[in-house]
Amino acid sequence: MTHAPATPPVPPGPGAAPPFPAAPTEGSGTRTGWALGVAGLIVALCCGGGLVAGVGLAVTGVKAINERARVAVGGYLGALHDKRYEDAYELLCESEQRRLDLARFTSREQARPDQIASYELGEVDLGSADITLPVTERYTDGDTAQVTYLLVQDPKTTALEVCGRR
Repeated sequence: MTHAPATPPVPPGPGAAPPFPAAPTEGSGTRTGWALGVAGLIVALCCGGGLVAGVGLAVTGVKAINERARVAVGGYLGALHDKRYEDAYELLCESEQRRLDLARFTSREQARPDQIASYELGEVDLGSADITLPVTERYTDGDTAQVTYLLVQDPKTTALEVCGRR
């Protein structure tokens, strides 16, 4: 029986000889805790800042729409009060202008027995699909009425325009 010659052991290579020393463990838990805490703080600040920015943007947007609605309706009612019917007509939306030409609009407004003496604008209502603005109108005959104006945005100029009343 012949035996195969035994293979010689592999000589050790260059570098450190086993056993290798273990990596230091002192303070690694503290460093990990600090790292996680700082990362959590950064995430909280980013998310919180985004939330604050979103709320601020929404509030600013509502105020801007309210101001634009008040300018549109105020300009329209001011023109009617001053009997500047062509100016009031220009503040109507396209569908109202198609329905009524300037001559019919002017004769209709001149024939109204309840001419506007003064008005008080309310706050825009964005609760529905339409943009509406309530107005308290006072007439020359002494009567008062609560009227809601419907507004639409002109696709060309992006200005709000009066498009009817309820």
